[in-house]
Amino acid sequence: MSTKQNQRRFAAPAPAVYEAVTAAAQNAIQVMERDEQTLSLVWQTKKSLFSWGHIVGARVAPDGDGAVLDLVVSGLPDAPRALMDGKKNESMGQRVLDEVAAHLE
Repeated sequence: MSTKQNQRRFAAPAPAVYEAVTAAAQNAIQVMERDEQTLSLVWQTKKSLFSWGHIVGARVAPDGDGAVLDLVVSGLPDAPRALMDGKKNESMGQRVLDEVAAHLE
């Protein structure tokens, strides 16, 4: 399984970033884990024309006046493997980061 990690720092406080992550996960097929104390969330994305879906794990950590969002994106455990999985997982991570940023604007 090709797991990709992404990270971005935001100027917003950690609770606001976590709220934006929760909003970004609204279209999830399933929220698998949610922990508001550790500001972490794990969800499964829907299937698409070119993907069996992804598992996205997000954790928000305070960082000075802002917060850092760490993402881990992988394919579904029972999905067939493909040559482009790593690229698709990286792309999904970037989309989530961009969506979180849009929610914070």
